[in-house]
Amino acid sequence: MKVFPSFFFGYVALFLSLYSNSSFSTQAVFETWACEKTIDEPSVNAIVEEVFNVKAEKLANDGKLSNTFWMKNKELKFAICDNSASYDTFVVYGKGVVFDYQMIAFLFAQSRALIVGRYISRPQQFDVHMDLVRQFVNQGSSLEAGPLAIIKRKALELGISKDAYENMLADTNFKRREQTIFLQALYFLSMHERCHVALDHGTQLNDIKNMSGADKRGVKQQLELDADQCAIEIINVDEAKFKSSPISFFGLLMTVATQSIISNHPSLVTDRSHPSTRKRLAIARDLTLEYISKLGVSDGQNYEAAIKGTATYFDSLLTSFEISL
Repeated sequence: MKVFPSFFFGYVALFLSLYSNSSFSTQAVFETWACEKTIDEPSVNAIVEEVFNVKAEKLANDGKLSNTFWMKNKELKFAICDNSASYDTFVVYGKGVVFDYQMIAFLFAQSRALIVGRYISRPQQFDVHMDLVRQFVNQGSSLEAGPLAIIKRKALELGISKDAYENMLADTNFKRREQTIFLQALYFLSMHERCHVALDHGTQLNDIKNMSGADKRGVKQQLELDADQCAIEIINVDEAKFKSSPISFFGLLMTVATQSIISNHPSLVTDRSHPSTRKRLAIARDLTLEYISKLGVSDGQNYEAAIKGTATYFDSLLTSFEISL
């Protein structure tokens, strides 16, 4: 399995440091055995600290999380690990959450690809993102140059000049949008893992140890779907104080796109059984559309069109990878 070249991580660390408003102080990593290699890059840890801890505590203080939820979650630690490009994030019950460094970087690259595509062409707004994900699923030779180079190459193919591309990346509004969607993906991941803890999934996993393989997989997949729904509902409640936009859906979409890499490479599949990507997407789409239908806001129809269009694109993308239902 190919991994990101080292220079890419240096670029991401520098870029993220421009966005970070928090000062990260090294916390006690809950268990070094969770990592093949622990990533202690301050700027990247500061970003995860802001989303995983600072944001979660603010939600609790604002009453967006129940007391029971927060009491079960407040002591969780996190670690950022380079785990041989596992592209996975998971909870170690009673200890904390492991974020794979390669997954964080891929979420960042997806964020850029989605915003670049939207800036270049509304009719072809997903072309840059599609090319990026395909390169990772297929593990093509283009990965040697790194994901940012893949994005730039595709943007130039779509007709934008090099100067226009660089000016776009430097634009304040572009940076803000890129930052928002990237942080949203980390927000979804963090809440998804915290939901596992709040819903006592660790106990349920312990109770199914003696089940048959098929039955066990079914229960594990349902736990993942339950954690998705929990995270979506929390983020939607939080977003309601702004424009009530269904932004949680985009965090899940980027997570599903990352899961497609794992689904197509059996060597990466772990025993943390995930439901099929298309099923996960369909359920999240329906939850989001139900949420939109209750908003009663003028932007509801625009939100609905955006969600349906984006879901259709992602389903087509996943279908092209021949991922089974």
